[in-house]
Amino acid sequence: MEYVVKVGGSILTRKKQGEKTLSKDFQKILSQFQGHENGVIVHGAGSYGHPQAEKHGLKNGSFEGALEVHTAVSELDTHVLEELSKNGLKPVPVNTSSIAYREPETRINLENIEKINNEGFSPVLHGDIIPQEGEGFSIISGDEIVVKLQQKYKADKVGFCTSEKGVLNSQGEVISEVNDIDDFPSLEVEGKDVTGGMKGKIREILESGVQARIFGKEELREFLEGEEPGTLVR
Repeated sequence: MEYVVKVGGSILTRKKQGEKTLSKDFQKILSQFQGHENGVIVHGAGSYGHPQAEKHGLKNGSFEGALEVHTAVSELDTHVLEELSKNGLKPVPVNTSSIAYREPETRINLENIEKINNEGFSPVLHGDIIPQEGEGFSIISGDEIVVKLQQKYKADKVGFCTSEKGVLNSQGEVISEVNDIDDFPSLEVEGKDVTGGMKGKIREILESGVQARIFGKEELREFLEGEEPGTLVR
């Protein structure tokens, strides 16, 4: 397995334009996967999940709204799968809500991911609702899924494709490496985000012991081809 990559919902959709709107760069971003089938793709929910999850309080667990959020995110997932297929990949959806559970530790059954990949297909997962013991359903972020995948499979490289070119300092310059949650300034999250934004992403990586790169939407192909764009978090 060459890579595990998370493509942010903030660049696949337009959070500020209301619910269920694809970004103008949607096709361009996903076209960068062309020729890179040997990996796992995870995507965020963006405007197809965050507003709905916030409305029902699913960040902390809720007995309402699970179907609404799952249906919306699945709609985005269909768009992603179709676009990846147009670019020569053989994407296969993996329904996170059916293989994950939180009690309160998150457990995901990832046994078949590598088998799917070994057959020449590209598994595609996404942030979703998952059952949580005593709380109904809550949200699992794409970031958390990426970390769990890497802990199990040790892919050659792990990346987070975002709206920023990396983690930025107070002058707006890309920081080459982050080793501590306090190494970077607080960042505001644009639009509705119930999974923590950039700060939550960095915390997830550091606490897991995984090494990953955070880079911009124009640099995905560079990352897949072995270059080192953006910020290294470890």
